[in-house]
Amino acid sequence: MTLSITTPILLFPAISLILLAYTAKFAHLANLTRNLNKQYTVDETAGLLHQIKNLRERIYLIKNMQMFGTGSFCLCIISIFMLFNNWILAGQISFWLSTIAMMVALYFSLKEIWLSTDALKVVVNEVYKR
Repeated sequence: MTLSITTPILLFPAISLILLAYTAKFAHLANLTRNLNKQYTVDETAGLLHQIKNLRERIYLIKNMQMFGTGSFCLCIISIFMLFNNWILAGQISFWLSTIAMMVALYFSLKEIWLSTDALKVVVNEVYKR
């Protein structure tokens, strides 16, 4: 199969939107962490502590999502440059590495979603206890 220069170019909007979503998630979690930390200084409940620990893990995952997403974007650009200069094999390798990096970022995203649902379970369980 031949890889043309348009193939990596098609990934640009998708990668950009994913990175934008990851950044929005990070900003939201940063605000949530600050608010929960303030609440925890007033009311040291186990549920709040569990949520703060959960947020720490989620922020770590989002950092990795952003890192691999950005790496994917850079490798995609390198792939375009190499294909433009007719370095076909190097361009193909760079494109495949870009794809693998994006798959890793999506894996971290899936793990973060899983932790997010766990955090919601803690909140729902606290409501039912009342």
